[in-house]
Amino acid sequence: MEKLKRSRWFNRLNSMSISMSFVLYALFSLLIGIIICILLISMVDKYRINLNYKYENMSTRYDIPENGSFTAAYSNDQTKYTIFDTKGNEICKFNVDYQKERPVHEYVYPNHVSYIEVSPNFTNRDRLIDSVLGSLNVAIIPIVLSINMICCVTFFYKKKISKPIKLLTNAYHKIEANDLDFTLSYPLNDEMGKLCHAFEKMKDCLAKNNETMFRQFAEQRRLNAAFSHDLRTPLTLLKGHATMLLSFIPKGLVSQEEILDEISVMSKNVSRLEKYVNAMTNLYRLEDIDIPRQQITFHALIDNFNNTAEALCYDKHFSITTSGDNITLFINLNTVMQIYENLLSNSIRYAKSDIAISAVIENNNLVISVSDDGCGFKNIDIEKATLPFYKSSKDISTEHLGLGLNISKILSERHGGNIQIANNEAGGACVTVKINCNES
Repeated sequence: MEKLKRSRWFNRLNSMSISMSFVLYALFSLLIGIIICILLISMVDKYRINLNYKYENMSTRYDIPENGSFTAAYSNDQTKYTIFDTKGNEICKFNVDYQKERPVHEYVYPNHVSYIEVSPNFTNRDRLIDSVLGSLNVAIIPIVLSINMICCVTFFYKKKISKPIKLLTNAYHKIEANDLDFTLSYPLNDEMGKLCHAFEKMKDCLAKNNETMFRQFAEQRRLNAAFSHDLRTPLTLLKGHATMLLSFIPKGLVSQEEILDEISVMSKNVSRLEKYVNAMTNLYRLEDIDIPRQQITFHALIDNFNNTAEALCYDKHFSITTSGDNITLFINLNTVMQIYENLLSNSIRYAKSDIAISAVIENNNLVISVSDDGCGFKNIDIEKATLPFYKSSKDISTEHLGLGLNISKILSERHGGNIQIANNEAGGACVTVKINCNES
């Protein structure tokens, strides 16, 4: 129990703000300084008192009778004292040499001296000691408190400031060297602890941003490579047909009909190039488009799905299954419909006759699955189906650019979800998209 209480007190002290901690350090330092000052002043005073007692024991006392009197004649460094009784008779006479002695007058009654005490002067050594101790008595308080405050600030810096600054400096150097594989851990919960925690969060965000940026660069390289590869074929065809026409037309070796056929082929390849360029432009824009969310009920969304399927699946049979209450979804309808149309168009292209559509709500996510009874994906296609301009070896169509699943992947991730490629139990393709439908 006591250990638990100590632990709680320790945690409270560690969680104090830097300003409050410094106040406590300063108060504790001041208390220690006052105690030290009291002890030192007491020791100095005791030594000075003992020094005075030493000379009091060596003093000579001259009593003055009651109602008696004395005279003192000053000359140079000496004083001649004469003591008289009540009748004015001289009792005694003595000289005080101020270089060797010092008189002390004790007053018992007002205006009446009861005795004169003559003590020897301090030796040079004792006078020096007494003078030094007197000065030290005055200087003890500012000196001790100043030293205590310096020690307090030094200890406070090492205890509360030095370690987090060192951690932050090391973290800065690691980030500067592009090394984000570290953890910035600081146990205290004061301002410096919060600063270290904020720095750690900033580092994590930077690592995530770098990871996203590197992934985008990799995607960009793959996209450029795929684009270059797909452009090579129509460009080669255009170059071949243009070379043939330039060679044969001047010689009159081709007829008008053959020239028109060649121009028609070249026109188709130019159209194909335009499609690739437009597709690339749209892909670049997908990374930057804003996706605002609006409210729509689940049943209203299903009606949109059904209307789209009826328009596209004119030669295929489709079915839609749903699961979930008619709750309000927060989604971007245009984005969701574009994803849905891409999945549906992909299934229509490969389905034999049947397409199954499923839409359910799971853990605040809208899950859309579109499967067909076609030949399905090969293992290599499952891994690469979402890459830009990717087409399976069976797809020889020049109209299909191989961007539908890639666009769906980008849009679903922008909407806080993901896409999964698989085959259903019957062997056909099954593409599932998960979309976050929370308000924010």
